[in-house]
Amino acid sequence: MRRPVAVFVLLTITLIVAALSVGSVRLDSATSDEPAYIAAGMIKLLHGRLDFFRDQPPLMNSITAVPLAIAGYRIAPGWRVGDNHWSVGKKFLYAEGHNWRRILFLARLPSIALFLVLCVAVYLFVAHHSGSRAAGVAATLLTGFCPNLMAHGRLATVDIALAFFSFAAAALFLRLIEKPTVPVAIGAGVFAAAAALSKTSGNILAPFFAVVLLVVLLRRRAAKPGRIVMMAGVALLSAVAVLYAVVLGLGSDAYFAASFPGVPRLAVPFAEYAANLRAISGWYTQGHDKPQFLLGEFSTRGWPWYYPVALFFKTTIPALLIILFAAALALRRRSLSFAAGMIGLFAVMFLAVAAKGELALGIRYVLVIYPFVYAAAAITLSTLRSRAAVAIVAALLGWHVLENLAAYPGYISYFNESIGDQRNADRFLIDSNLDWGQDLNRLNLWCRENGVREIAVHYFGGGAPQFELDAKVIGGYGAGGRPLPKGWFALSRHLYRVSFSPSVSRESYDAYLARSHAQYVETVGGSIYVYRVP
Repeated sequence: MRRPVAVFVLLTITLIVAALSVGSVRLDSATSDEPAYIAAGMIKLLHGRLDFFRDQPPLMNSITAVPLAIAGYRIAPGWRVGDNHWSVGKKFLYAEGHNWRRILFLARLPSIALFLVLCVAVYLFVAHHSGSRAAGVAATLLTGFCPNLMAHGRLATVDIALAFFSFAAAALFLRLIEKPTVPVAIGAGVFAAAAALSKTSGNILAPFFAVVLLVVLLRRRAAKPGRIVMMAGVALLSAVAVLYAVVLGLGSDAYFAASFPGVPRLAVPFAEYAANLRAISGWYTQGHDKPQFLLGEFSTRGWPWYYPVALFFKTTIPALLIILFAAALALRRRSLSFAAGMIGLFAVMFLAVAAKGELALGIRYVLVIYPFVYAAAAITLSTLRSRAAVAIVAALLGWHVLENLAAYPGYISYFNESIGDQRNADRFLIDSNLDWGQDLNRLNLWCRENGVREIAVHYFGGGAPQFELDAKVIGGYGAGGRPLPKGWFALSRHLYRVSFSPSVSRESYDAYLARSHAQYVETVGGSIYVYRVP
């Protein structure tokens, strides 16, 4: 593939991905975490209180708030650091007189931009290390049309930021092995720090870099090992510089005085960094108060196999086949390029750490591995010379793209064909894998189309039915309570499945719906069941 053709194809893919992302997310209501992330970003950016929503490092939260600040939005006085961040976020979106649709759209733009840049970064990395622009295009197709990357690459959260910053950091560090120059080292350090300051799991880049460096030195792959080690030191110093710039640039003097009394200003960034690590460690290692669900079982402590199972059901079948094809090719040849091996190692390391944790609420927690796995597979398959094999891979890529288009606009609730009918999805996975509150606005459109003027609602998510639905909203009904009144009832699929946990509900929704004589009518947007009570 010649360079002009490759550039044209890459530009076309990026524009299509942008159109799909923007077009689909404009109808998505606030997902469960977005109000809290948006509020945290506004407070950190405009008020310098980095301890608001302490679990979240400040960088991507603040980036999310930049378009809102430019547009003139402000959070009304009255919030306090100890307040529930979800409540503060919902109040900002719905109770302060703002245009909540515009706020959501503006807050999501930085994530969409990072998703598009990630597609380009994957192309550049694969084209360079494979020597094939066609392989770069293949990796870009896998990345840009991945339903899961698109699902969370359009939201005002931090998952796509972690994916992009981590991939860029890893790509530059591997480039450092080839070309140990100061600009490359600075770039690796800057992006690594950006990953860690966007989501705490980005800290895995430090041991990953150490392993890569160790492999290079032990295998004597480098022509200038001393130079590489020195440039790795430059990368470390660059990361520290970013830590100082972000913390000291965002934090207010009042915040530093209240949170770190007696700590010298030069030590404050490290104290802030340590505070984030302490806050998040309990979140990952001490279970969760919400029931976690996998294949019909509930747990508060998770499962070591949760993420591999989730990846199997949520990744498109053609993408899985391409990854398996690449793995089989590498095993058959008993060789793997250094670049493919190292980025594949990152994915393995990240999955291993996730498996040891006790948090199993959605594939978004391991979303970062997708570009790494796709890039490794594309580099490996770039060595194919058989026309038949190349044709098979091309057909699988086409199937992958079609899967994405067929999923439009419901990317969050995407599952591959292995689950059978989509109505089976909540028997496999729930929460942000299926129903994160994204379809409340689509329920409003459904009510308009069907002339529904009053509806009982049991909703899970970050939206607000009383603000988003034109129909009169009736609350106070749910499994274990009084029977439903005559008329319409909308139920989030997450809440439907959670009702089967004895620790949550004394009655399952199947029993409750039967007791209310409710009849299933339709599934709106993939995540909301609608019933009619005669």
